[in-house]
Amino acid sequence: MTQHPDFSRSPARHRAARRTGKTSAVLLAVVALVGSTVLPATAGGPTADRTVAGTAVAAGVPATASAQGPVQVSVVAVSHPVAKPGDEVTIRARVTNTTDAPVTDAVAQMSVHYEALTSRSEIAEWSTADLLDPVSGAPEQKSIEDLAPGASTNVTFTYDPGAQTLQGFGARRLAIVVGDVTGRLGIARSFLMYDADGLEREPMKLSVLAAVTSPPTDPADPSTAEIELARRTATGQRLDGVLQVAENTDLSLAIDPDVMGIAATSDDASLKEWSERMLDAAANTATYALPDHDPDLAALAHANVRTTGPRSFLRAPRTASWKVPESWRSNLAWPADGIVPDIPTLDLAVDADRPNVVVSSGGLGYEGAGTVTGRADVSTPSGTARAVVTDTILTSAFLSATDLSGAETTSSTESGTDASVTTRTTTAEGTQRILAETAAVVNQTPFDPPSLSIVAPRTWTPDAEGASTILRELDDADWVDTTTLNTLLLQDAPEVPRIPLPSHRASKTELAAAQVAELERARDAVVTFSSVGTENPGRIWRPEVSRLVAPLAVAHRDDPGLRDLFARQAVRSAKELTQKSVTVVPRQDINFITDVGNIPVRVRNALDVDATVTVVLRPDHPRLTVDARSTETIPAGQEMDVQVPVRAIGSGDVEVTAQILTPTGAKISDDSSFQVRVRAGWEEVGTWIAAGLVALLFLSGIWRTVRRGRSPYRATREDVEEATGTAAESPEAAPAAAEESVPVRAE
Repeated sequence: MTQHPDFSRSPARHRAARRTGKTSAVLLAVVALVGSTVLPATAGGPTADRTVAGTAVAAGVPATASAQGPVQVSVVAVSHPVAKPGDEVTIRARVTNTTDAPVTDAVAQMSVHYEALTSRSEIAEWSTADLLDPVSGAPEQKSIEDLAPGASTNVTFTYDPGAQTLQGFGARRLAIVVGDVTGRLGIARSFLMYDADGLEREPMKLSVLAAVTSPPTDPADPSTAEIELARRTATGQRLDGVLQVAENTDLSLAIDPDVMGIAATSDDASLKEWSERMLDAAANTATYALPDHDPDLAALAHANVRTTGPRSFLRAPRTASWKVPESWRSNLAWPADGIVPDIPTLDLAVDADRPNVVVSSGGLGYEGAGTVTGRADVSTPSGTARAVVTDTILTSAFLSATDLSGAETTSSTESGTDASVTTRTTTAEGTQRILAETAAVVNQTPFDPPSLSIVAPRTWTPDAEGASTILRELDDADWVDTTTLNTLLLQDAPEVPRIPLPSHRASKTELAAAQVAELERARDAVVTFSSVGTENPGRIWRPEVSRLVAPLAVAHRDDPGLRDLFARQAVRSAKELTQKSVTVVPRQDINFITDVGNIPVRVRNALDVDATVTVVLRPDHPRLTVDARSTETIPAGQEMDVQVPVRAIGSGDVEVTAQILTPTGAKISDDSSFQVRVRAGWEEVGTWIAAGLVALLFLSGIWRTVRRGRSPYRATREDVEEATGTAAESPEAAPAAAEESVPVRAE
């Protein structure tokens, strides 16, 4: 359906416009008596009188007074998009009253100009003509039933090109004008395609590229991201529409693998089914894998983020463990929509091994007359970028007839529905416009027509049926071959003058360079820190790097405020991971009284994986030296003492700083300090002192025993004899024995 801005809804203004129209009609009728050259070639009403009146008003009312017209007219069907001799073409139009006042006694006229349009400039001039600009051709008219405010009706015309003796090949101006006695109320300008000669022509090649990317979501809330993706893939929504067009045509796809990873691993049956269908569709066309999370190349380039390693933002991990099919190509770069990329952006793409770059929004426009193949080579410091130059006119016509993202809701009393979503132009109008444009391109170079491309923006929400119909009609035309983007990329760039790309142009909607640099520093810190998980470092860095790259997604350009919030949260989360996950447990002061020993440092691991760390002690005085660093593996979620060997040179108090390093030698957390009271040699002295004290105590005991003598409480022999009842034997007479033994001197 066609969507135009609303006409004035004031009945008073409507009546005033009619009075102005009648006055102008009278005045210009007088002029008409003087010279008929004032009048356009076609009529506007059901009778001769109405024709004169309507024509006069069309010529005399200023365009600013009724530029859009109170009646909306749309071509909704053309039975033969490309008519040939013998065909009778049926054309149906819809007429809608967009005012608050009824439209009565209106008539519709259809006219086709016999002359074929052979240039794109003529087609553009006709398409953009004002409401009151003249039309040519023999009109056929029909009455229109009275229309209440907001009501619509259809009017059908039949046209025989053979009866009008149309000659040659090309588009003809088709107009359906609605008017009444006040003048022209509305007009639809379209094209009737006619091929009178039926000559064989070398077809031009036309490719259409669409994106499969995720909506902007909070990277810290994966469940919400999955819910939002499920909503976008539901029936009638954007990603469902892209899938349907890809299933039915040669639509080329550029897919964010992170989207497929979320969908393929989801527990939502509908979301998983969508991912399976998308995989099948992607296998049958040219499919390109974008960098995960679809980061903004321009923002990275302008922040001079050149890292292209395996864990850079252009190779960031996807949310789920999902492998990109081998048939997908990974050499395409797609800068943000709506801007002309600059040289640094293309240079980054080439440096990241993505030399095929989409250039839209009129970038690299051809400076000559006519149309050339949409391929250009651009020199950058890192090499040559192979640019895909979008045809802006074809893209605009295609989106106008198929894109529902900017659609409005209109009411229709004829259909009986409360509301319906419409595109700016109808499918029939879009088909005829693109057929006309491509015919003009082929007319320009019939033996070597250029190859062109249509690139739908990431926000494209296709009317799947309408888009598929347009592409099928194009493919059925003898002078157009719808193909994939590969065909264009394989062609050499024509050596023609083009408007150069800007040397540097930063968009206001991209993430500021300072914020990008901060995200990059946080990414480096996370990747460095992850080496503590020697067995599985990916469990540490993968989720955090995914969160850091999320604010760089092109989708976040639509809401810079929310994007900045996500960026700050991601940086804060990265700092907490790298600085608070593995820490030194604070402790009291230590007494160190030996020459050589160990100082225990307690380390806490808050990660869900084992962490291998190295503890380093740094004394502030040489009286205590550290013999070596100590490396230990701290179990997940636990604390552990790490023994660090040290040596005492002298005595005194020493301030010691404890640092935790990754296995690669990078500092992890903030330093933790404690005091060590060093008393060198005190252990040996203390041992001798203790030994001496023991000896003194022993000697003291002996001395006390000797000094006090026999104890009065000790039992004597008499006490024993008395207690046992026995008496001691009388001793032998010692003297007698002595006498007997006295020696006698020998003579």
